[in-house]
Formats: sequence, C-alpha cells, structure tokens
Amino acid sequence: MTISKKSNAFEKIGKAEVLSRLIDIFGSTNVSNKQVDLYPYSYDMTENEPHMPDFVVIPENKEQLVELVIFCNQYAIPIVPYTSGNNVGGLTIPDYGGIIVDFGKKMNKIIHVNGNMMYALIEPGVTFGQLQKYLEENYPHLRYSYPNAPPYAGVMGNALLSGMTNLGAKIGSMADSVNGLEVIMADGDIVRIGSCFYGKEEADLNSWWSRYPMPDLLGLFVNWQGMTGLVTKCAVQLWPKEPVEKPQLAIFFGLTDLAPFLREVGKIDIINDIAAFSVEVAKMEVGIPEPVKYPEEPYYTAVIPISAKNEEHLNVKLNLLNEIVEKLNHQGTNIHLIDYNEFSKLYDLKARNIYDLPSQILSLHEYSGLTWFGAYAPTDKFEELIEKTDKIYKKHGFPPFNYLKIMKGGHYGIFRPIFRFKRFTERERVFKLAEEIADTCIALGCIPYKTPSWLTAKLREKINPGWIRLFEKVKRCLDPNNIFNPGRWNTSPSSNKN
Repeated sequence: MTISKKSNAFEKIGKAEVLSRLIDIFGSTNVSNKQVDLYPYSYDMTENEPHMPDFVVIPENKEQLVELVIFCNQYAIPIVPYTSGNNVGGLTIPDYGGIIVDFGKKMNKIIHVNGNMMYALIEPGVTFGQLQKYLEENYPHLRYSYPNAPPYAGVMGNALLSGMTNLGAKIGSMADSVNGLEVIMADGDIVRIGSCFYGKEEADLNSWWSRYPMPDLLGLFVNWQGMTGLVTKCAVQLWPKEPVEKPQLAIFFGLTDLAPFLREVGKIDIINDIAAFSVEVAKMEVGIPEPVKYPEEPYYTAVIPISAKNEEHLNVKLNLLNEIVEKLNHQGTNIHLIDYNEFSKLYDLKARNIYDLPSQILSLHEYSGLTWFGAYAPTDKFEELIEKTDKIYKKHGFPPFNYLKIMKGGHYGIFRPIFRFKRFTERERVFKLAEEIADTCIALGCIPYKTPSWLTAKLREKINPGWIRLFEKVKRCLDPNNIFNPGRWNTSPSSNKN
C-alpha cells in the first residue's frame, strides 16, 4: 500500500464530513474513497514515488468545480487535476493526498471548432485520438499538431505543459498555440483569459481566437503543473492540412552528424517537424524488443515530415533538403536521405507509428516503467550533449535512447533521453542514470520541462533568486492556502504560510 506525505488537510474537518460534502456536490456515483478506486491514481509509469489520494471525484461541469474549490480552499484540502492517465514526471501523483479531479470521464467534450479562425475549444478530458477523428469527419481541411504519444493522451495537458508535436519545427511548443483559457481560481472566481474575456457570464464561442493584445495572463497557468487554478476550457490552434506529403528518413553514420543537420534544416522553413532518434530507439520502434547498435550501423535516424500545396511546391522543398545534405557531406558528415514511405514497407508498416501520429509505440511500454529527462536545449550544445550522454548510458549499462528535435524555425531544440525500465527491480538504477544525465544537461544550459519534484529541487540551486521569489509570490497570491497540486516545484501544504 502506498501512503501520502504528511498533510494537515483533515485536521480542520474529518474525512467522513468531506465525503458527505463531495457526494452533495458530485453525486454518490461520481465520488469514491475506496482503496481499489484510489490506487490507480497513486502512481504513474515513471520513477517517482507513489502516493495515495484520499478521494477521487468525477466532475460534469464547472459549477460543481466552483463548489469544490471554495470548499477545499476553506479547509486547505489539496486538489490534483487528472485527465487521461498517460502521465509523466509524477505530475498527477498526489504527494499530499487530497482529492483527485478526474476530468477524463465526463468533461471531455469538443465544445466548438471555428473553421475560419482555425481553433478548437475543448474540455480538459479531450484526447488526441478524439480530436483527430472529429477533425477528419467534420473539418478535413484542418489538422491539429500531434505529439509522439498514444491516441488516449490528453490534448490540454500537453498544451499547458509546453509539449512538442509533429509541427514543432514550424510552430514551436504547443503552449504557443493556446488562444485562451477558462480557469477556476482559489476563491471560486471563473476567469477567462484571451480574446474570450468579453462577456460577463459566458463568452461567445467564436471569441476564442487570440491571446493578444490584452495583457497576457496565460503565463500564470502555462507550465505551472496545475498549481494556480483548475482549467476547465482551452482553445487550441488548428492548421491548414496540406494535400501533398512525402516524408523523408535521414540516416547519420557519425555520432554527432545529426547536430549540424538539425540546425541547418530548422532555419529554412521547408519541414513541418524533425524527430531524430538514436538507432536503438529506431530499432525498438519497428519491433526489435532489445535493440543493440552493431558497428557498421548508423548512430541516429530522423523522420522528417514534409507537406506541400502541390507537387511543384513539394519538389522545391525536397531539392532544398538535398542541397543541405550535399553541403554537409562535403564538409565531412556522412548523411543519407531515404523516402520514408518506401522504407516503412520493409517493416510491415510498423515504422509508420512514428509518423502517423498520435500512435502507441508498443515497445516503449513493454517494461513496467518508462520515463525521460526532457529539456529545451541550446542547439549549439547538441554535439556535446550527444557525446556526454552516450558515455553516461554506457556507464550505467543502458542503451542510448535519445530523442532530439528542432523547434520553431531553429530558435531552440529539444533533447530528450528516454529510459525504459522494470519498476520493481530497476527503479533505483534508472534514477541514478536520470540524475547524472540531468546534471550533465543542466550544466550545458538545458531547461527541463514536465519536471518532477526531484528535478525542480536541482533547478532551485541554480535559478536566479529573484525569479524564485517572484514565483513564490505569484503562487501565494493565486493560491494562498496552497490547495492546487501541492508538491509540484517543491511546494508543500505549509509553504504558503511562510
């Protein structure tokens, strides 16, 4: 049985009274304090310590959540938002117990799509598979930007945590593509942020088209891991779906040949995305369960989605891509381009999983544990990051599972080491590996995202003190009783009392 860290949440009010109030708000069929119901919410697939919640509730509307927040704020009871369960970083593990709010069961509606202004207004439980199906059936000329994640993963969580997607080279992080939010604050206020701020009670469904030019308050909720309020609606940008596609596969035979290629390709606006993997990851994706790199094989591969308005437009892009490869090879790299559609046929189309997103890459989940150190990275450090982490993997006896991207026209990159492991026998071993890689990457200027608490503790040792003081002031101002997801960024139920 897992337990929670010490909390004084139920010193002012007994759990029996809390259960009664929750049933009043949500109904008896939408509340549970049974261990068998709570246990699935106590852990995720990563190395983070499990902790049990005290209750789980399944909301149907924001009015119920307003009542919940006012009640919890009165008694300082923690609230932890939860959507699909495809969690990383321990972000929905209730470190101090309290109440899990499971949005995925009933608050999972696609409320509105504006085809002209190209956005979708969604509830927290909407998944990538759900949104993709809806667009294909109703707005086939539009597309969303999907991550390397299963169809059952949540759209809003990825957006609010600055996730990456298959349009990242063009548009950057998904947080940049959020138009507006509806948020319940600690005092029960319902706040609308963005162009949807017109209207006293409700916003026009066609008013969620921009987050500017008013003061941009969205940053009070992006990357805060649910620490500042409960988000109940989110408007995410859609994009025109170009009719012609011809993805490419790049193969890199030098250990760091990938790095200059990413920098060069990212700057010339010809690709939608580039997802680069160490060859061990590429082998795993096509069904090899225990991948090993052999001496004559390439070190890295990269899937490059390219789309265009017509064949002529496509050919221009492909010619520019080939010119980059020729130039780099002339300078000493060993890079080859292959038609990805043809390559995928060699593996009974298993290789399409990494391109036809969202998708479930089964080999990533063959073990009981999966985690990663994900970071935004300075692209001029890619070579050093690849070389140093390669040595760390070998030192700890793990294959080098690295994932790299170029983002937003080359303005920054993503560097993400991935670790599969057996949770019940390798947890300590993989934690030591992750910690050493994290220390190395942070020393080279990388900034982690979707950060677990053990990692934010490291960041606090390096962060500008003024930033930390401002961060804590904002948290205290928005959440004076620290009810929203305490434990994230090393906040505790008592930290706001200081």
